[in-house]
Amino acid sequence: MKTIMIVTRNMLAGGAERVIAQLANYFVSKNYNCYLVTLYKDEVFYSINTNVKICQISSGSKSRLFDKLNRYMQLRKIVKQKKPDVILSMPEEIGIYVLLFLTFIKIPIYVSERNNPWVMPYKKITRILRKIVYPFAEGIVFQTQKAQSFFPNKIKDKSIVITNPIDINRIPFQCKKERKKRIVAAGRLELQKNFMLLIDAFNDFQKENEEYSLVIYGEGTLRKQLQTKIDELGLQKKIFLPGKEEKLLEIINDSAMFVLSSDYEGLPNVLIEAMCMGMPVIATDCPSGGPRELINNNINGILVPVNNKKKLVEAMIRLTDNDLAKKMGDNAYNIRKIYEKQDVFEKWENFLFKKKDTLNE
Repeated sequence: MKTIMIVTRNMLAGGAERVIAQLANYFVSKNYNCYLVTLYKDEVFYSINTNVKICQISSGSKSRLFDKLNRYMQLRKIVKQKKPDVILSMPEEIGIYVLLFLTFIKIPIYVSERNNPWVMPYKKITRILRKIVYPFAEGIVFQTQKAQSFFPNKIKDKSIVITNPIDINRIPFQCKKERKKRIVAAGRLELQKNFMLLIDAFNDFQKENEEYSLVIYGEGTLRKQLQTKIDELGLQKKIFLPGKEEKLLEIINDSAMFVLSSDYEGLPNVLIEAMCMGMPVIATDCPSGGPRELINNNINGILVPVNNKKKLVEAMIRLTDNDLAKKMGDNAYNIRKIYEKQDVFEKWENFLFKKKDTLNE
């Protein structure tokens, strides 16, 4: 029986974490031995098959440097004990340090880039390390061709573009009843998602559209700042931050529109899912190209420039036109047919275990 070890930071709510959960569940369903190693002890938000062996690393060090060193040395020890056939690490910063600390361990290591490589990682030293260690990876998985194009040919030649796995069976069908005058967004409450922009845009939007509300689902370090902004604008009865929601898709399905306001993204799961439900969608035209690979502008959704409040407000106003919103939602719903036929899991399996020449497919 082949063994795969997936290494990540934690399994809190997030796009990369959801993909990891789906991949781990897929591999055990195919009779692989699967270890899921998290470098930090946190709750596991997504459902994980009981056959997946979860290892969570803890460290008592108060020094940030020694804490990181301790965690990766523990990882090295686990790898030596379990002797996996393949190691997969994501997101990109974790992959960089996995490659660094597992040097000279003769196990193929794969890294998955989940974001905009022009922006991430933030730290200059980590970007330098990426240039040094990526050539030692067995392979790299990208979400978009735009992200892949950032790298030199020696990286491209051993990489593949694989879209996110989407469990189409858990996504509700298109809402047929009248949509509620509610705008929704979802994601980690962090700078990348730029929910401050969305709150500012909604403030302008609601002055002429008083019956609408805005609900932003998710948790993160900016909760307090976002709530303070809402309070300062006097919009406590119109903008809500309900936190994480396990049954998010069922809750938002009858909303007027879904808005993604991020400064940068890979291929956003939640945007794919909103479109698969036939929701009218607006997304920022992120430089890594994720939303653009999903949205044909003004056909099945609206793309707006990054961090442009005026254009975002205009797009939100456009989708108050019920006929236009329905047309775009119907067109967005067509993406469901693509994901019903996807073989994403098989592509991951073939690439990681070299079952066939996936690079030239």
